[in-house]
Amino acid sequence: MKLKIIYLVFVIVLLSNACVEKMQLPDSLDNDGEFSAGDTTFLLIHPIWDEKMGLQHPVEISVASNGYVFVADSGTKSIIVFNQSGEVLEGFDDLKNLNITPIDLDIDQKMNVFFTDGSQKIYIWNYYINTTGIDEMAVSGSFFNEAAGSVTIDAFNEEWSQYLNDADWVLEYVNWGAPQAVIDSLLAPHVFYDGALSIHSFNDIYYNSEESNFSGLSATQDKSNYIFALDHPHDRIIRIDLQRTHLIRLSNGEEIWTHRGVFAHTVTDQGTGAGTVDDPTGIDVDYNGNIYYSQTGEYFTVHKIRKVSGSNNYPSVFDNGMNEIMDLYRFSNPADVAVDNNQFVYVANTEAQEVQVFDSNGKFFLKAGVETFIVDTTMQVIHGLDTVVVDTFITIEEKGFLVAPSAITVDDRGIVYICDTITGRILRYRLSNQLDEDLQPIP
Repeated sequence: MKLKIIYLVFVIVLLSNACVEKMQLPDSLDNDGEFSAGDTTFLLIHPIWDEKMGLQHPVEISVASNGYVFVADSGTKSIIVFNQSGEVLEGFDDLKNLNITPIDLDIDQKMNVFFTDGSQKIYIWNYYINTTGIDEMAVSGSFFNEAAGSVTIDAFNEEWSQYLNDADWVLEYVNWGAPQAVIDSLLAPHVFYDGALSIHSFNDIYYNSEESNFSGLSATQDKSNYIFALDHPHDRIIRIDLQRTHLIRLSNGEEIWTHRGVFAHTVTDQGTGAGTVDDPTGIDVDYNGNIYYSQTGEYFTVHKIRKVSGSNNYPSVFDNGMNEIMDLYRFSNPADVAVDNNQFVYVANTEAQEVQVFDSNGKFFLKAGVETFIVDTTMQVIHGLDTVVVDTFITIEEKGFLVAPSAITVDDRGIVYICDTITGRILRYRLSNQLDEDLQPIP
């Protein structure tokens, strides 16, 4: 407490005897203003997305490969979809007024939208299938094995999945049909993974339908057939594989598979060291398969882990003493983490009302969501037996505009999207050195 009082008095003295220079930034990237192109800071992009866009309580955000921005809004029990200008898009009625309250979501390269309500279930809805339409689907098929011959299986029995995912059997041909009730269920949001199903119990030593609840999830940035999920009660990250279920024929003639989720393995679990889990809050995966996650437990609150080739081991990439992002007490209850195409890491440092950004080596880079003042002052420094007056600059931060960042993501253009859930807003920021001469975002 004494140190805080001394620091406060010190700042007051400085401000009373110093010249305060406030960096003049444009209020909006749509307006002209004086700004040095060589400077690097995060600029707020207007307009701010808020209740005028239909938002009430945005809790999670993800950007699809086509640039669409998906927002889980717990206030409306909906997933609201925007273009990058903030216009609400039509054609996503299936994601509005859901029977559940979504708390997290992500989209893979197949345009599967995965989301969870904090229960043991993860749901799925596919944008491509819905916009194209389903004409028919396989209702039965013949499987062949050299030793056993052929066998015909109904596509709606569990045996279908067993044969379909058994490498010893080959699907020879299928019989097509159009069971409308099944087609409608595939088009609508439906359960992708249910921790209560016994099919997961064989591989999952923590299997318990009443305790496996998911607080976050992340799809991969490539065409890998799996996603990752945070199992909060067990303090672990698990991998869930996509397993083929139904063969469907789309209205354009294309034949593709639908999928369900099946437990693969535990990626990392409870602990206090680097690469372990303690009260996880957010997760993201980069294009190289590195996994980043935030947590509010003791010691290290942001982690990066990478799978060892040929194994299911995921050792820590960041280490305390080597990477600044692992500094103890750096973060205050971070709610989420995101990574961009350059492997820069963005941490929603929630209680500190800021976003901290780090380079690919975990070295601190910049902050977003705070306003910075440069104080030009003088200080008396003891040098031997003499006191010397030294000119110096001190940086002071002003916080409060960003109240409590709860979710964060970054698109391919480098634009940072932040859910400020308490205020019902989504704020967008862009680096100043990634703007053109008119302060417009570079496409």
